[in-house]
Amino acid sequence: MLFKHFVFNPFGVNCFVLSNDKGDAILIDPSVSNQRERDALATYIRDNNLTVRHLLNTHLHLDHVLGNAFVERTYGVKAEAHQEDEFLLDLQEEQSSMYGMPFEEAAPPLGDYIAEGDTVGVEGIELQVIHVAGHSPGGVAFYLPASDDNLDPTGMKNPGLLFSGDILFAGSMGRSDLFGGDEEALISGIKNKLLTLPEDTYVLPGHGPSTVIEDERENFKRF
Repeated sequence: MLFKHFVFNPFGVNCFVLSNDKGDAILIDPSVSNQRERDALATYIRDNNLTVRHLLNTHLHLDHVLGNAFVERTYGVKAEAHQEDEFLLDLQEEQSSMYGMPFEEAAPPLGDYIAEGDTVGVEGIELQVIHVAGHSPGGVAFYLPASDDNLDPTGMKNPGLLFSGDILFAGSMGRSDLFGGDEEALISGIKNKLLTLPEDTYVLPGHGPSTVIEDERENFKRF
């Protein structure tokens, strides 16, 4: 498995590109916001002869959907996200104004819904969908179980990867005071769905540095 990490837009969104040895690729939150970022993503895809098969959004807050229109226009792939976040696409201009950002291009409608218990991916990379409400109603994490065939970002055997979006960060969790947020649901979902994963699972959040489940179990003892 090829693995590439980018940091895009003024909010520092982590974008991840996963691809198999056939060149089939999955984009997770490819939230490019300017021409330099669009060129960087496109160059990586072109240079590695990748074919984009899925555009996955962990949730639909503005900072995570800024690249959806570009990806759909360029690669013909529509975004997939949880239905309970779909209402946020109607609030893009409001979110842009709230953050003092120019509103340049709206993210288009979703192409498909993903939900708890679904798997989505390409040959050799099957991501399990875990729904954790609280940061947003339809927030999801994507879990890739441990495998000898998949490599983590350091090139070692994959102990399991969790793309946690804005649900779980290194040493903290997502805020719950935005559209449809719920702190109680967020804490409960993290404890019961994410922290129960194997302790060496490598956590790749929507912003900031990576962590591991073992460390976050310790951090969440205060809740």
